[in-house]
Amino acid sequence: MAKPTRLFYASDIHGSEQCFLKFINAAKFYQAQVLVMGGDITGKVVVPLVRRGGPYEAQFLGQIHRVQEQSEIEALEKAIRFNGFYPVRMESDEHQEVAADEAKRQQLFERLVVESLVRWMHFAEERLKGLGVRCYVNPGNDDEWVVDRVLAESRFVENRDGDVAEIDDHHEMVVVGYSNTTPFSSPRELSEEALQQHIAGLVEKVTHPHRAIFTLHAPPYGTGLDSAPLLRNREVVTRGGHTVMTPVGSTAVRNMIESAQPMLGLHGHVHESRGAKRLGRTLCLNPGSEYSEGVLHGALITLGKDKVVGHQLVTA
Repeated sequence: MAKPTRLFYASDIHGSEQCFLKFINAAKFYQAQVLVMGGDITGKVVVPLVRRGGPYEAQFLGQIHRVQEQSEIEALEKAIRFNGFYPVRMESDEHQEVAADEAKRQQLFERLVVESLVRWMHFAEERLKGLGVRCYVNPGNDDEWVVDRVLAESRFVENRDGDVAEIDDHHEMVVVGYSNTTPFSSPRELSEEALQQHIAGLVEKVTHPHRAIFTLHAPPYGTGLDSAPLLRNREVVTRGGHTVMTPVGSTAVRNMIESAQPMLGLHGHVHESRGAKRLGRTLCLNPGSEYSEGVLHGALITLGKDKVVGHQLVTA
């Protein structure tokens, strides 16, 4: 009989360094042979630490922080990274110049994303070296295109977005970081028609679809793995004091899963919809996300040759 493969999956850490370290450490902690991070790995917010002739000042989590000693500065920067934000030290005139120029703000953001990811790749090398663990990290819809270049330079992390990866002797993994369209015009979105064509082109490359893993960032539509707050003009809709929830997943993802019937679907994108759902023989999982709290939600899966032997939603 084929030896089972233990896989740890997480998604949507949005720049949280704490969550990335927990993800890498999951290899040893759970004795997993395969690690998969399913997209939306970078943050969205820069937090300037601005010096105006004295201590650095930063507005962070609704408070003004003033720090001067090196230990204080480093502790604040660590706390900022913990929450998935990017700290940057700036002089007052530099801050004013960047704040007034959208192109310079974008350049600064991309530089900080790259610096953060390069540091993460070093962490991966330090902690995975010699373990024989396969580590897959792919972008999601919120990740800028510069992410691909950094991941491509790593010797210990594989980005197989838009490709099919052989994760062991028996299982292939289809990887798609695109989502269906969102209200936020994120970098990697496709119409449902284009997304289905994209996934279908990859599925054609799979040798044994019934043994495949579909790591598709968007969850399948209407499964309960895709329930998010209803938005109107980007504002959350409430009724009777309660948030109105609505399915926001992908019909293309659902169609392809129902058609190909892989053994496992791994999803993310919708942070609020942690859970498991069967579509025919396919087990679909969304571990959810609470990255801003430094909490890593994940799924621990044991793969037999032709079926999922066991699975568990875990929290670190």
